[in-house]
Amino acid sequence: MHNFFALFLIFFSFNLVCARPAAKTLAKAAKIPRNDLQTVFSTTTPSPCAPLDLDDVQSLPGWTKLQEYAISTWGEGEVEVTINPAGYKDRPAVICVVEPVNVTMTDKSNCTTTRVEIPADKKTHVIDVDMGYTNIGSWNITNVTTAAHAEFFLGKFKMPNITSQHLYSIVGKGAFINAPHNGFQTYATNITHKKTTVTAANGKTCLGTVLNEQCTTPAEGKIQLAATGYIWFKYKTARAPIAKPKGGKHKRYTVKIEDVLTLPERSVFINFSGSMNSTMRSDYFDECRWNFRLY
Repeated sequence: MHNFFALFLIFFSFNLVCARPAAKTLAKAAKIPRNDLQTVFSTTTPSPCAPLDLDDVQSLPGWTKLQEYAISTWGEGEVEVTINPAGYKDRPAVICVVEPVNVTMTDKSNCTTTRVEIPADKKTHVIDVDMGYTNIGSWNITNVTTAAHAEFFLGKFKMPNITSQHLYSIVGKGAFINAPHNGFQTYATNITHKKTTVTAANGKTCLGTVLNEQCTTPAEGKIQLAATGYIWFKYKTARAPIAKPKGGKHKRYTVKIEDVLTLPERSVFINFSGSMNSTMRSDYFDECRWNFRLY
């Protein structure tokens, strides 16, 4: 819990910074306050997506391509570029985590295996048998992006199989802030619980045991954030599209980001590294033992 609340404190301490200057053919619009978007997006809880602003779009690898598309489609001239303008909530622009985020091992696992006991309830003689796999990852962000800087994201993380059991991989969740030196955790589990009743004979104590394999594994990953949605180009003078010179003239046009840019052109990446602590509980059996007392 302390780590979770720390995430919130860190989140509120960052300001949105860093912007790439726009090309001379396109005038930079005023940045839309994020408070205007709170009816649609929540900035106090983690989310798979965050609203885009102009600085975010200008930091995408394909920003120049978007500018060139606008010029070739509607011509040059004084223009204001806006993202998520008020009154057009049906055409938002967001940047989202591309799921799942793949986590890869960077070295071998250090594992220990022991058989552990699960005591039965003294009154009901019921054993709560928990078996399965749990993976808790502890990570540090090593590289951040200008786009969606200091935003609070929630993503699904695909963990590799690091036990001796044939489990393939498992998907868990993690909340992180796109900010330097920020730490976060991921959690994945498929643990199941089953109640088992044992009958204890006189002079015996019954219990269950499971094989418990614990591993620590160094690992790393790369979180991909992809932009989607609409960019607005508002020209000072009304004009028809270049391809339809006799068509209707308008001052405002929109471009759908994913219609112009490929996924790599509209993506940025956050790097992280750390380790995974995993536990595999399997091979259950119960037994009743004689009660010996040494005098």
